[in-house]
Amino acid sequence: MKKNHQTSSSHKEQFISKKTNRYLIVGIILSVFNYGLYIIIASFIDNPKNLWLSSLIANTFTTILAFILHSHITWKKKNITIIAKVKFFIWNIITAQLIGPFLIQVFSLITPIYEFAYNISAAIHLPFDYSFIQATGTFVFTSVITMTINYLFYDKFVFGEPKPIQPKHTTTDQ
Repeated sequence: MKKNHQTSSSHKEQFISKKTNRYLIVGIILSVFNYGLYIIIASFIDNPKNLWLSSLIANTFTTILAFILHSHITWKKKNITIIAKVKFFIWNIITAQLIGPFLIQVFSLITPIYEFAYNISAAIHLPFDYSFIQATGTFVFTSVITMTINYLFYDKFVFGEPKPIQPKHTTTDQ
């Protein structure tokens, strides 16, 4: 019996590992898409204080693509309930419209890191200006945080299997 438990546990670990790998692959695809859109929009914004607008627009389009890819590739769901769809989009409205832009504002202020990266870039004659390095660094820091939070939320509340409700056992002293 112990062997079955170990086998079951091993299968669960493999599933988690495969799902995590699929999430990372889909996440990288989404990040490249989001980043490309973010940089294109950011190139039209002169004031770094307005990078949140670029994030807002790019995240909106990426959210739609994320739902399609994560539901069908990462979690391999055939039938997605209305509740799961609502949870996904409400969560992504929160992350894309509030948390993401907030993190963009915070990470855009870490100027010593971007100045350091810009100085290295200039020293080795790379064609990147400071605003590109700042926008890229801001995007990367924000993406790492939001991807981690999103994975945990999607797995627990959106695409994860509901946990069966265990009846409460009460004990009485006799």
